[in-house]
Formats: sequence, C-alpha cells, structure tokens
Amino acid sequence: MNFDYSEMQQMLLDSAERLMKERGQVEKWRERRHIESGLDADGWAQFAELGWLMLPIPEDAGGLDGTMEDVALLNIALGKGLATEPYINSVVLSAYILDQAGGAHREALLGGIASGEARVALAHAEIGDRYDIDTPRATTAVHDGNGYKIDGAKSVIFDAPSATHFIVSADLADAGTSLFVVEAGAAGLALESYPLVDGTRAADLRFGGLVVDADALLASGAQATDLLFAATDRAAIAAVAQGVGSMEACLDLCSAYMKERKQFGQPIGNFQSLQHMIVDMLVATHQSRSALYGALAALDGEAQARIRAISAAKVVMGEASQLVMRHGVQIHGGYGVTDEYAISHHYRRLLSLEKAYGDIEYHVARLAAAHIA
Repeated sequence: MNFDYSEMQQMLLDSAERLMKERGQVEKWRERRHIESGLDADGWAQFAELGWLMLPIPEDAGGLDGTMEDVALLNIALGKGLATEPYINSVVLSAYILDQAGGAHREALLGGIASGEARVALAHAEIGDRYDIDTPRATTAVHDGNGYKIDGAKSVIFDAPSATHFIVSADLADAGTSLFVVEAGAAGLALESYPLVDGTRAADLRFGGLVVDADALLASGAQATDLLFAATDRAAIAAVAQGVGSMEACLDLCSAYMKERKQFGQPIGNFQSLQHMIVDMLVATHQSRSALYGALAALDGEAQARIRAISAAKVVMGEASQLVMRHGVQIHGGYGVTDEYAISHHYRRLLSLEKAYGDIEYHVARLAAAHIA
C-alpha cells in the first residue's frame, strides 16, 4: 500500500480541509439538527460542486472512478469537520449496489448521485435485527402484473428523510432476498422520521401494497446477499475513516484546551494525569488509522482476510472512540457535555459511528467466525 498521496488525493484533502474549516463551527452543527430532513442542502451542493459525490462513481456513469483509498481519505476529513451529510449511505453504499447490479436504474441514479440531485438510502434493517444481512426478510414482494407489490416495514433507516430513492430488500417467492429501487414519494410508502443522538435523522418505513415496475428489481438471491455484504463492508470502512477523523479532531481540541485552561495558576496540561490521558487518546487514534489502512489493503483480497481486516478495523475504531470520548469529556470537565463545546458534538457523532454498519459486539462475533472458518 502506497502511503504517499497522489496529486488528486492531495487536491481532495486540500479542498476538504478548506470547506470543513468554513463549516466547522458549533453554531452551524447546532443549526443542522433543526433541519427536518436532516440535510444541509447548501452543504450538499458544495459537496457536488467539489466533485466529492462523484468520487467513487464509475466514469461511464459520470463519476471520477476513485478508489476506496480516495473515499477513506475524504471521509477522514469529513469526520474531522463533523460532516453529517448522507455521504456513506448514498455515495458509498447505495452507489456500489447500483453499479454492481446494473439494470435500467444504474446510469440515471448514479448520475443523479454524482450531481447531488439523487440521494439513495438502503432500506434493509427490520425490527429485531442485529445487523442481519443474510437472514430472510419479513418484508415481502410478490409479482403483480408486469411489476411487483411490496408489503412490510423497515426500521431505523439512516438518512431516509432526505432520500429521493430507496434500495429496499424484500423476500420474493422462489427468489429469496431481493433488492428493489423505490422512489421516496411512491404511493403506498409511509415514513416516520426522528432524530438520532448525533443530530442526523433516520426513519421507519412502511410499505402497504406499494407497486413498482419490473425494472425496479436490482438483484435476487445470492447475488443480492453478496451485494449487501460487499456494500456494507465499504460503508463500514468509510465509517471507520470518519471515526478516525473525529478522534483526531478531539485530540486537537483537547490539546488546545489543556494549553488554555488554567488551574492553580498553571495550564492543566502540566498535570501528569491529563498528560497520560491524552497520550492514551493519541495511541488509540493512531491504532484506528492503522487498522483502517489494514482494511483498505485487504478489501480486494481473499474473502476471509477481507472480513477479518474490516471487522477488526471496526472493533478497533469502536473501542478507541469510547476511550477518546470519555477522556475528551473528562479533560473538558463539566463543559465537555454542553452543546457550546465542540467535544460534545464529536462525542455524539462517535457514538453513532460505532453503531453504524455493525457495532463492536457484531464485528467481534464476525471476526471470531472468520477465524474459525
């Protein structure tokens, strides 16, 4: 793996650093929490203008055909700037499924994602799930004339309130788990939106006799399951990258605070106990970045090695983020839990990233199973 940045990667990082610095104020983060859809439309338009939304999209669909290394570097910067836009769900996860599945919707939706006009959310999770991917779905699809009729419900669908389209998983008779493209405003689709701990929004979806055309079917059976696993692995890598960026921002915040805040006539950074805490934070953050690089290196390799590397990265980041969050808040004292301090916003974001695309418990079990296999 080459650790030197290419010219494009350096330009990407420079543009991300500039924009995140402009948008990285506590007041702006607090304002975004009151947007009903959860989407900062102006920010999303800037993402599109800078080419970030087309980064992993293939060239034949209007994208830049970037690598997962490029995507990870950008998401580290997004994590530092506490970007809560639906980048991972739409640009990383859903775009991969649409590209690999092909079909009538591929070109139009990938082009829409690249331009910022389309935002696609995966609607797979159901009540009682524990990040299940290959278990049968309670949501069903049946043949209906020249199309399909979908009935059922989905639970805690990230970024659903701002989505223009959904990729919906449903059990299709004689075909197993199948993936369908559904427009957000389709008749028979009800959406109940609510905020998450980090200010992003999710929704529960209900399908009551929703009818889609035949070309809405993307994949079925083993192909659909394989696509879900592969796309979720990529999303997990992007989430780890955002977690690394957020933890690095926490380090910067805590280092600056320890130099400015005084107790007993001296900066609190002189106290050895706090020095030990920030060293632990530094080590944990660097371990997470190393685990991220390991996951990227294994992404296109042998299946079990890929699973082990990605799940290990998610576990390392999850445990490191808990340490960084605890120490970061403690260093700030009572201020650390208030809305007025950036550390509290990173705290909530890291909580959400640890749960996204498999939490610590899920990936420990997956890691163990991969070692046994």
